[in-house]
Amino acid sequence: MKDFGYDISDFEDIDPLFGNMSDFESLVEKMHSEDLKLIMDFIPNHSSDQHIWFQLSQNSTDPTDRYYNYYIWRDCVNGTIYGNASEYPTNWVGVFGGPMWEYSPIRRQCYLHQFLKSQPDLDWRNPYVQEEFENIIRFWLDKGVDGFRMDAIKHLFEDYNYRNESESKDGANYTQDAYEYWHHNYTSSLPEVHDIVARWETILDEKSKETNQYRFMVTEVYDTTEEVMKYYGANGCKGADIPFNFGFVQKLKKDCNGLCVHDIVDDWMSHMPDGKSANWVTGNHDNSRIASKIGENFVNAINMLLLLLPGTPTTYYGEEIGMQDIPRQNVSQDPFGLKFPDRSRDPERSPMQWSNATHAGFSNTSSAPWLPLNDDFKQGRNVEDALKQADSPLNLYKSLAKLRQEPSFQYGMMHYSVVNENVFSFVREWDGQPRYLVAVNFGKDNSTVDFTTGNYTLSSSGTGEVVETTRNGLDVSLKTEETVPLNSIMLEPGQGVVFRWSYEPVELI
Repeated sequence: MKDFGYDISDFEDIDPLFGNMSDFESLVEKMHSEDLKLIMDFIPNHSSDQHIWFQLSQNSTDPTDRYYNYYIWRDCVNGTIYGNASEYPTNWVGVFGGPMWEYSPIRRQCYLHQFLKSQPDLDWRNPYVQEEFENIIRFWLDKGVDGFRMDAIKHLFEDYNYRNESESKDGANYTQDAYEYWHHNYTSSLPEVHDIVARWETILDEKSKETNQYRFMVTEVYDTTEEVMKYYGANGCKGADIPFNFGFVQKLKKDCNGLCVHDIVDDWMSHMPDGKSANWVTGNHDNSRIASKIGENFVNAINMLLLLLPGTPTTYYGEEIGMQDIPRQNVSQDPFGLKFPDRSRDPERSPMQWSNATHAGFSNTSSAPWLPLNDDFKQGRNVEDALKQADSPLNLYKSLAKLRQEPSFQYGMMHYSVVNENVFSFVREWDGQPRYLVAVNFGKDNSTVDFTTGNYTLSSSGTGEVVETTRNGLDVSLKTEETVPLNSIMLEPGQGVVFRWSYEPVELI
């Protein structure tokens, strides 16, 4: 548990800290009885240095031994990495900073670790390793899991010739021991990874056909849009159902206006392969929360965008109630924060705020949770209180989740409407179904918009029924169930609104 479960000592068991296999099986059974799906986090790039595979590999002296090359070992001297006379095999720097190599006095070689030194990288060119993980996937599928989130898979392969990496275009902003200093063309996103993803997808397809229950795969990759798109499928082979789209996570900041939001959306939609489904992520355990990063008054607007754009939305826990980051602690729990204190990920990882009870209802023990809580759970920023507030972010989220079940949102096309420095808007439409206009002001000023002049023709009457608003105490003139003219709609910063009008068939002559 040196990296909160991302250092795995047994890929086919439950850590006793969290229970046992019987508990897991009960969880799967209960979830399925409630028509919920369980997607398992899958970490194939590395194991813990406590894993039996690593212990056997570290102690192996026979190259014909099965475990000898389960990990990436190279001759080296236990020394420094920087400068022309590096004593490590390469100048590669890991994600958490510092050299990717660690000397083992037992084997008298260095092993590779793209993350912590307690997380040695497996050798994915070894067919035994590939076989092990295919069997691990089958093991959990047989336990009833419905799919996998494949973690950090762009790191699976490294350059076979062990060439040094060069400085990145942004390297001048970092020190040499920082991951961002280097251009990682030899240690990430190597093409071999797509063959592995295709093999995993084949296993999931086989299980889907066997059980008549679909099995799902999503990949976690931070990279250029062009590289991420390859995880939908490459080299003529199938890929993941969706690769996570981190456009909003990486680019949505306080200065991101209507044009900026359009560019983020269009970047994904215009690159996505034909026949594939979009997806949107606005937060996760590695990035600051919406309320802290952009502002509390934009939480509802961004959730509106997330739930009504085409494709699959992914919500990080707590964003539905507008949770905020906690202050950075004197001592970081996050191993990344121990090396770079100003970049600790602890602030966005505080416990879920369920109620105003002790520890926000997260725990009923006398011991404090692993991270502090934000004090605002005592003033209504919790699930229990939010459910009682008609205009809370949570009740808006529930309303939007229900609205997205409409056919126009489930299956419909998306067309951009008015897009300017303040406003981003789009229309969702499906043949024979009501049309919807979704508009959000991402600017810093009030904006009055004539949507009848947008890029998409609206209703012939030029009016629309207000279906939903962001409910955050802004312009009360937009009341749900009222029909208003769409040629002069005033939106305040952070305000969003959804309009609806009836389907109007086109007469063919």
